[in-house]
Amino acid sequence: MNPVHFFIMAILVSAVLIAACVSQPAAKEPEMATVKVAYLPLISNAPLFIAKEEGYFARQGINVEFEKFQSGAATLPALINGDIAVSGGALSPGLFNAIAKDAHVRIVADKGGAVPGACSANGLVVRQDLFKTGKVRNVSDLKGRKVMASNDQDYSIFRILALGNLKADDIEMVNLDYPSGIIALKNGAVDAGVLVEPYITQATANGTAVVLISANEYAPYMPYPLYYGPAFLDKDPDLGRRFMVAYLRGVRQYNEGKTEHNLAILSNYTHLDKELLKQTCWVPITENGTVRRQPVMEYVDWLYAHKKINQNLTEHQLFDMSYATYANTVMKNVT
Repeated sequence: MNPVHFFIMAILVSAVLIAACVSQPAAKEPEMATVKVAYLPLISNAPLFIAKEEGYFARQGINVEFEKFQSGAATLPALINGDIAVSGGALSPGLFNAIAKDAHVRIVADKGGAVPGACSANGLVVRQDLFKTGKVRNVSDLKGRKVMASNDQDYSIFRILALGNLKADDIEMVNLDYPSGIIALKNGAVDAGVLVEPYITQATANGTAVVLISANEYAPYMPYPLYYGPAFLDKDPDLGRRFMVAYLRGVRQYNEGKTEHNLAILSNYTHLDKELLKQTCWVPITENGTVRRQPVMEYVDWLYAHKKINQNLTEHQLFDMSYATYANTVMKNVT
């Protein structure tokens, strides 16, 4: 082939290749999967808020939609039915009874807990006037008094009272949610109560109450876990794994502490003033998602012994740490 023919042939081939490239449709962006997550304005949910705001979920192809609930217990039916995929919070008899009836809900990661030596985001407070006058200085002084607690905190009350050699019959239990509990403490309707952050800081900062004993003392290492329901466990485990990668990235940033950036995110989602957030306890969360099993199983044994659950569950029925294990493998390569 002479040089002229070769040159013409090269031009024709190039034209065909260019035309093919032009006619080839552009690759589509993968569709974002919408995941519904229970929303409560609690500091322990900070990794979820951070992961959404920083785009960690988006990088995993996930669009998180937060669904508002009044309490952790209220999220359980929605989690079991698959209306939401993820929830979190304190362990409860309702959760364990549901699992005993084959509800596919599992503990999948840490979302905070009572860690001795760290600050406590959960504790028993007593009215400041009772403390200052010396009327209530120890747990034993609660005998005959009104103690506020929210739903499913019988175990916390049991462990608190045991420190003062008291039993449930020695006090008058008053069932209230946290905001109502603060009001009841302020107007003297109750004498003491079990609160969580940021309500503890609110009650102590305005002079309503003082912390008598923290959860680090009466329930050491008790976790407040993250839960998956059937929307992940049954329908889309891969999506659950991707969610966990983003969540643990959020945990990593959360554990950087009260940076201005983290404060801004938490203030936006909790609707709390930054100065108040600076005062509150940011409960420790394990960066690899590990959950201590022994305190959970001790709680299960107590519930079964006190006939609050119908079946004594095994670790296999309660935990599925495979999602965190996967995420930690991925996270090794994430800076």
